[in-house]
Amino acid sequence: MWDRLFAPLMAAAAGSLTTSLFFHPHFSLPIAHYTQMRLVDIASGAIVAAIAIAAGMVAVWCLPRLHELLHRLKNPVLILGIGGFILGILGVIGGPLTLFKGLDEMQQMAFSQTLGAGDYFTLAVVKLAALVIAAASGFRGGRIFPAVFIGAALGLMLHAHVEAVPAAITVSCAILGLVLVVTRDGWLSLFMAAVVVPDTNLLPLLCIVMLPAWLLLAGKPLLAANRHEP
Repeated sequence: MWDRLFAPLMAAAAGSLTTSLFFHPHFSLPIAHYTQMRLVDIASGAIVAAIAIAAGMVAVWCLPRLHELLHRLKNPVLILGIGGFILGILGVIGGPLTLFKGLDEMQQMAFSQTLGAGDYFTLAVVKLAALVIAAASGFRGGRIFPAVFIGAALGLMLHAHVEAVPAAITVSCAILGLVLVVTRDGWLSLFMAAVVVPDTNLLPLLCIVMLPAWLLLAGKPLLAANRHEP
């Protein structure tokens, strides 16, 4: 137990201290407080998580096939050039909010008073496509923050479509589902959802929603490309 606990804790502490020295990230979004858990909210959260998982599984299906297609070119410079060109087109379509890792852009998206359901959908699709293109063409970078951004955009879109479901539920459960697809780590998915929507009333709901979400992904392939052999 001690051998397994010490190294992750020290790594997490060192990473957190290093991050705080360079910038001060703000994860929580300005979302209305969730007052009390109801049975219907559990069902709503499970449906939202399932929708997010379905969106993530589209990326899981596309990534190895796109990776294989691009690497038929046999030229790393050409592969990166085509990937960068497509990413540029996606950036033009999605706008500034779809650029970079998505942490600051997620705040701007949540604070915006002009974005509607269609805009949130576009942001989610463009960011998801960019994640797949970047991974398939060989660009290095993390996938957790983009997944959180996609989940937040998807959650805001679902809330805009069905306002009866609180935004706290749609956003947190969508993030939980997307991060679970990307990482297959239940604790990390739960942590990211709880950090972005920091509401203690949501914790029991998220823990319950995690169960069907985990079962949905049981035995499913990971978000990874097949290793290319030259």
